[in-house]
Amino acid sequence: TSIGGQYIVTEVRSGLMLIDQHRAHTRVLYNKYRAQLAGQPATTQGLLFPELVQFPMSDVPLLEDIQDALRALGFDISSLGGGSYTVQGMPAGFEGSDPRQLLTDIVETLKQRGQGLEDELHHRMALTLARNAAIPVGQVLSGQEMENLVEQLFQQPDPNYTPDGRIIVRSEER
Repeated sequence: TSIGGQYIVTEVRSGLMLIDQHRAHTRVLYNKYRAQLAGQPATTQGLLFPELVQFPMSDVPLLEDIQDALRALGFDISSLGGGSYTVQGMPAGFEGSDPRQLLTDIVETLKQRGQGLEDELHHRMALTLARNAAIPVGQVLSGQEMENLVEQLFQQPDPNYTPDGRIIVRSEER
């Protein structure tokens, strides 16, 4: 059962379980993207028409530093020089997303947090992508979609919290 396109309600032996569907999907996607950054191959969806993205020259060193990580996530991006980049492919599952906005979100998140360690960089990239790709709050899922999401969530090693520590699952005992 769904409440307002935000929570999935499911019965368990001890009572009811309330699952925030956006946060659950964010957790599932985050773990998927972290695995891709660790070397499991990502699927790239080629764009019908390459997109030109312009970044300020101050962002170019950061973009150069994260090129390999972007490829690992499924981006097909090339520098044209002068802060101009062409995007020929995006991570599968982002069809219809704006490549400019997605890359800008990643760069802005990394600039705010500082580059630091590679693990932190991968965490921030995966979290930004997961938040952008997750089911929007308020989207009503079919029974099968809810079931699939709950199943995927509980296959994760850390199903109760989002990567940034927010609660996904609440239990109400009888």
